Amino acid sequence: MRVAVTGGAGYIGSTLVRDLLAEGHSVTTLDNQVKGSYRHIDYLGDRVEIVDGDIRCPNDLEASLKGADAIVHAAALSDLDVCNENPDEAISTNIYGTYRVAEAAVRNGVGRVVFCSSAAVYGKPASTPVTEKHATHPLNLYGVTKLAGEKLFNAAHANNGLETVNLRFGNVFGVGIYTNWVGVIPKFVALALEGKPLTVYGDGAATRDFIHVEDITRAIILSLTTNGIGGETLNIGNETTTVNEIAEIISQEVNKETDKPVKITHTPARLGETKEFSYNTSKIRKTLGFQPKWKLRDGVEQIIRHRLKVKK
Repeated sequence: MRVAVTGGAGYIGSTLVRDLLAEGHSVTTLDNQVKGSYRHIDYLGDRVEIVDGDIRCPNDLEASLKGADAIVHAAALSDLDVCNENPDEAISTNIYGTYRVAEAAVRNGVGRVVFCSSAAVYGKPASTPVTEKHATHPLNLYGVTKLAGEKLFNAAHANNGLETVNLRFGNVFGVGIYTNWVGVIPKFVALALEGKPLTVYGDGAATRDFIHVEDITRAIILSLTTNGIGGETLNIGNETTTVNEIAEIISQEVNKETDKPVKITHTPARLGETKEFSYNTSKIRKTLGFQPKWKLRDGVEQIIRHRLKVKK
């Protein structure tokens, strides 16, 4: 299968490019390198076709989709704070850019598109664990743009027969090819290794559903290769954990590796964040036969060892 990956220079995209090639697929990637960098996949050489461009540019899209059987749309302006600080760019990239990808997929007769969405589309859950049937009421701009992207692909599926799969990621963590990630776990690991306190927003009782980046890429590949799932939306998560528990695990593991104590402090909660969140993942397990491999503590150990190795 020939797969076009938008955002292939980023954290999830670069790891996916590697894993797609490992499974024998051919890959073209499109990325404007605003956040990621193609230097992270230099070692793959000419095994991957690289397009340095933007999803909002029709010519760049056409170049990346030439001969593509499927698309993984991972390009986005991500992170709650980044979107709030750059609303015009967030809307332009995540909504208009996604419209361009959907329109180009239909025009080029692409067989399937997997859209990288987010748990942020749900907002504050009325009940947990959250299933795919739960109402969507995003509380921040990032979540709004991801929900809009889903709706664009749903419309292309309904009106044009485009096979689409929306994957709603939980909180992604773990070492990928490109590991400069902004989530709570890598932030806490970096702070702990620098001898700085871990700052927990609010009382730390907020829960999140975490999923390792390599489990994410396996789910994406299964979404590309499983028959009869066009039009589906799937939650992808693994372990529900409080922020306090995450801080404690990181404190323990950093202390084990370095013998340094780690302090944990608290600060007022941020606006636009959900207090309690956990996923029901029975649908993706049944639909794709997906079973996560990475435990949270194992992923934390991986990040710590990676950062210590890089520092050397």
